[in-house]
This record gives sequence, structure tokens and C-alpha cells, in this order.
Amino acid sequence: MPTKKQGEKQTRKNQEGQYRKMKAVAWGCLAGIGVGIILLCMISALMAAGKLPVWAGDAIGLVVGCVMAAAAAMVCARVSGQNGFFLGMGCAAILFVGCLLCALATGQQPDFWALIRLFSMLLCGCIFGSIGVNLRFRRA
Repeated sequence: MPTKKQGEKQTRKNQEGQYRKMKAVAWGCLAGIGVGIILLCMISALMAAGKLPVWAGDAIGLVVGCVMAAAAAMVCARVSGQNGFFLGMGCAAILFVGCLLCALATGQQPDFWALIRLFSMLLCGCIFGSIGVNLRFRRA
């Protein structure tokens, strides 16, 4: 039977693990948002210059969402060092909810593209989260 002191150590260890995971998700989401802002600024400049058609907005949004989810999952997995699949999926879900709320705020209605974007972002988050945990860097 564990003593009171051992129980406190175990609780503290669990709290530190949860804090590390939350910190990793926060850094991942911030990285995904940063990548998304950079991509959207580049795309808006191309659209303003007339080099990119306006009708391709849905497909471009899908690609940007997937790249955001992939970047967020990769950073999250590298920071946490464990549970890349689930933490990547969590980052992708958080980013999707943010994108959906922004779309609703601008007057768009959720449609079939939103469902496709959800599943593709979740898939990218899971895949790149798993890759990020298992990725090894060579040191020179």
C-alpha cells in the first residue's frame, strides 16, 4: 500500500506530465498559426496581383489548413517527445475549431468542405505527430 508521501510524488509527476503535454500543444498551435498567417499573406498577395484565381479559395483553404495542422503536430511532437499521434490530432482539432469560428464570424455557412477540411486536418495532424516523435536528427 503506497504511503502518503509516495502518493504525493505520483500526483506531482502526473501533473508535470500533463503540464508538459499542454505546453507542447500550446507551442504546436502557435507554430501552426504562425505558418498559417505566413501562407495566407503570401496567397493574398498572389490573389491581389491576379496570379491566383479567386474561385480556388476552397481548395487553397484546404491546403493551408493541412499545412497548418502538419506544422503544429510536428512542433508539438518534437516538444513533447511522446504521444505524437494524439497530441497532433489535438493540435489539428484546436486549429480546425479556430478556423471554423473565424469562418462563421465572417458569415460563411459550414458545408461539405468544412467536413473534408476537418478530416484532412486531423489526418495530417496524426501523421505528422507520429513522424515528429520518431524523427531523429544527426548531430555534427
